[in-house]
Amino acid sequence: MQLDIDFVRSQFSQLNDDSDFVFCSNAGGSYVSNQVQTVMEHYNRHTRVQPYEKYKTSNEAGQAMDRAINGWAQALNIDSSELTIGPSTSLNTYVMANAIGSSLNKGDEIIVTNQDHEANNGVWRRKAEEHGITCKEWCADPVSGLLDPQSLYELVNEHTKWVFFTHCSNIVGTSNPVQTITSEIKKRSNARVFVDAVAYAPHHISDLKALNVDGYVFSLYKVFGPHQSLMYIKKEVYNELTPQCHYFNHYYSEKLLNPAGPQHAQVASCAGVLDYFHDLYNHHFNDQSLSSAQKMAEIHTLIAQHEDRLGAPILDYLSNSKKIRLLGKTHTLDRDRAPTIAFVPTGQSSLQVATKMQNQGIGTESGDFYALRLVTDLGINPDDGVVRISLVHYSSHQDVEKILLALDNALTDHS
Repeated sequence: MQLDIDFVRSQFSQLNDDSDFVFCSNAGGSYVSNQVQTVMEHYNRHTRVQPYEKYKTSNEAGQAMDRAINGWAQALNIDSSELTIGPSTSLNTYVMANAIGSSLNKGDEIIVTNQDHEANNGVWRRKAEEHGITCKEWCADPVSGLLDPQSLYELVNEHTKWVFFTHCSNIVGTSNPVQTITSEIKKRSNARVFVDAVAYAPHHISDLKALNVDGYVFSLYKVFGPHQSLMYIKKEVYNELTPQCHYFNHYYSEKLLNPAGPQHAQVASCAGVLDYFHDLYNHHFNDQSLSSAQKMAEIHTLIAQHEDRLGAPILDYLSNSKKIRLLGKTHTLDRDRAPTIAFVPTGQSSLQVATKMQNQGIGTESGDFYALRLVTDLGINPDDGVVRISLVHYSSHQDVEKILLALDNALTDHS
């Protein structure tokens, strides 16, 4: 079975706005599915009141929010009390850093990686500095940008309190084996593990109990939904955290890490992403006995196969070009390479190449993409950064053909 790309693209009205335009900046924010638009519009038109009161409109508003919260808990295989919905991953990690601060004591150590987006980097470094504890860095390879898990294990010891790393780099595009890494960390220490999945979730929604992580976060506006972020914190970790909410909400774990009230319509429309995934599952599969998390795994098989086929010809072209430096793996054969592809031109600036591609109707971009530490440590000019082409499963093979043509033109033309 293959992904029905025509069905997929029919679920995103924005894809029909300009048939000649190719959108390939998805890692910065994806298109929004029609299902999300439907939920958002209905909420704003009919239930835009303070939720959770007993009168009809308010009750419906609360039910719409609960549908999103409970639905995502099922999809992630967690308890709804372990889920925090906030406006962005950067804000969620900022709040989480403040929450863990009081649990950090002299002699404790944390580990971060330079491969991460700054949202899963700077907040932890600042907190370590504030509390005078050691912050170790798990360094990516200075040429490829890839992480070697073995070099992480050498940093872990009995003093390690938290380990923070990314599920998939938003620059390098290769997924890190979270389940294996987490298992190895816990064999060596009592450390907690927190994973940023912003660049991974657009390609697969994970079963978090299977990963056995203590914290996990990603942005739904990069997963075909509203500008909200989902953050999971394992239930037993809450006892180690300083509440960030109003004092009278301290006993509600789902409110513990939410210093402000929820954005009602945005939270409710998070359910629309699940509606899209369920429609996608039902279009391709018949077994309705599976759990939501199991359905996500089935969908992932189709998506991964399609995305591998999208990325392969672009990686092949770039890996054989002497006009660029390709970051990350040169192929999709290991099934761990998202079609998030970054490179540095050797004869032009990244901005020049990206602009030339944009002028040909290709929606790509250039810059550091908030992974400034990685870009700098890879020896790349941070003021110019990289060219990034980022696709998702609604991207088509016709899109890839147009990207390759525009790419070849941009790299050939030095004017």
